[in-house]
Amino acid sequence: MNKNIKLFFALAFSALLISMCRFYDAGERVTPIDGLSCQAYTDYFEQGLGSSNGLECYYTCPQEVVGPLDFESDPSISTSKADLDRTLCGITDSQLTPTEPSASVSPTPAASATAQASPTARITSTAPPPLLTGEVTNCDGATDLISFRIVQPAPDLTDAVLTVQIADQESACAVNQVNPSLLTCTIPAAVTFPASVVVSLDSVVVNEFTYDGSRCTTLE
Repeated sequence: MNKNIKLFFALAFSALLISMCRFYDAGERVTPIDGLSCQAYTDYFEQGLGSSNGLECYYTCPQEVVGPLDFESDPSISTSKADLDRTLCGITDSQLTPTEPSASVSPTPAASATAQASPTARITSTAPPPLLTGEVTNCDGATDLISFRIVQPAPDLTDAVLTVQIADQESACAVNQVNPSLLTCTIPAAVTFPASVVVSLDSVVVNEFTYDGSRCTTLE
């Protein structure tokens, strides 16, 4: 069967296998700590046994975006930006300490204010936000399809050029028409897991991780 036709018919089938447990609030993302972008959510347990609320967050390090990170309440109450830099980005205390102004700096008030602002020079450009959370909701060897969870709120992909590689091979992907929170992709021929997954938008890498194949049925 043609690969594109196979993808179209399997989108609806794969979505029916997904049990949605997490729902995201419709409001905008919040930034309780500089560099930490969060979205409120509610988790519903199976068989109506209860629910819990929290924040799903992504933290921007100088080299990468780390997440998703779940917090039961406002993380700024018990966590500082320095804590996140140390635990998530591997930045040491010495790197976090601002450099003292040089003794040769002019004592004039204007020059002094400039020297005190020098720590801001360490700020790097913001990394592009990720498209996927890294969660795989379905991996079917019979249909050669795999579904990845999209971050919420989902970015607008209308004019974007999406490229996905699984184990260094091109994969045809589309937003699931039945469940738009999923990106469903074809599994390239001869792929075995664990396998690398690289996602690019307009030639910029937004996700790069290794999937271990734990949810995959037997691949033919």
